[in-house]
Amino acid sequence: MCNLPKKDGQPQKMNATYRQLMGLRNQLPAKSITVLNIYGDLGDGTHSDGRVSNASSQSLRYLVTPGAKTYQEKKFTGKKAQHSQLHENHAVNQTVLAFLW
Repeated sequence: MCNLPKKDGQPQKMNATYRQLMGLRNQLPAKSITVLNIYGDLGDGTHSDGRVSNASSQSLRYLVTPGAKTYQEKKFTGKKAQHSQLHENHAVNQTVLAFLW
């Protein structure tokens, strides 16, 4: 079973590191950053990119949205969505370029 975050991105379970980051959650000035969160899903039932669970990747939303001007989330699937392969994925590169420019 995958512990999907709540609709606002708040994780159902928080480890010690995430709880520490929660202390910084309101440090960003409101509407100060634009965020693109990319993550992979191998599609093999692990709900992960092989290293990071999708639930963990999606929980970034809860940490940054108080200071985010915009927040975009994009999931990539398949073999080229492996954690160490995301930078080799053409679709990922196109998404990042579009976000930056």
